[in-house]
Amino acid sequence: MRSLPAELYGGLLILIAMAILGLSDNLFYFIQDAMGLGQFHAIRSFLSACLMLPFALYMGIRLWPKRLYHVLARTGLQTISMFLYFGSLPIMTVAEAAAGLFTSPIFVLLFTALIYREPIGWRRISAVAVGTCGVVIVLQPGQNGFHLLQLMPVAAGAFYAMASMVTRRWCAEESSLSVTMTFLFAIGLSGAAASIAFGLSPLPDEISQAAPFLFRGWMSLSLEIWGWMALQALASVIAITLLTKGYQVADTSYVAIFEYSLLIFASLWTFILWGEALTVTSFVGFVMIAVAGTIISRRTALKEAQS
Repeated sequence: MRSLPAELYGGLLILIAMAILGLSDNLFYFIQDAMGLGQFHAIRSFLSACLMLPFALYMGIRLWPKRLYHVLARTGLQTISMFLYFGSLPIMTVAEAAAGLFTSPIFVLLFTALIYREPIGWRRISAVAVGTCGVVIVLQPGQNGFHLLQLMPVAAGAFYAMASMVTRRWCAEESSLSVTMTFLFAIGLSGAAASIAFGLSPLPDEISQAAPFLFRGWMSLSLEIWGWMALQALASVIAITLLTKGYQVADTSYVAIFEYSLLIFASLWTFILWGEALTVTSFVGFVMIAVAGTIISRRTALKEAQS
């Protein structure tokens, strides 16, 4: 397989990673009623770290960041993004949540223009408009009692965009495993703290009952739930490893396009596991978001190469 051209090999690795992530995130629905968001992140991070740490030690990979405060800044933004993304899953499918998360290239472009005053051409402005329309089509505000919680994955995309900018500008010299382990530690600790806090001081019923998964305290788990959590953690670690390798062997602006296959894989796993088919409307929205992200990524890479 490695005899394939670098771009094709990297793209194939990304496709496999997205197929695994689509399954991994859909496994979330097996455990959503057994624990809260904080406990989910705490256990998932602990299990993932247990899988990754022995490999890092065996390979002698440096885990302590070279620039701790820069990595912590990136970690904080990424942690907020993942809390928002997984917090939205009880009210929508993985594909719909992922569509919101994949607005991150749009936010990267907007933040770059606002913060660094970099000019953007008509192609990327048009892409922003197309992507925004795609999000509206997927979320369908005004249909079926649209709720502000449905904007959580879009907010996750905004924080993911900021984390990406910080990663590129401040953490380029850090090892990917060091950054990942710092993130796992931070989100796991944050999740455990939030879960214990909600258990010790429950929120009023009118708040907690509106979104029980978000505000549930620490709960005892059955062996079955631990099994689902272990499977999800293993799948996530494998997907992250393949994703990292894919970006290492091929040009980023090329292989990043393959990440949008998550929208299709997530929909496919949703249908296989839960019997919920992808609607034509959602598919159109997914395509618009993918097209917008691809145009922005490719044009941005071209601008950077020219400069």
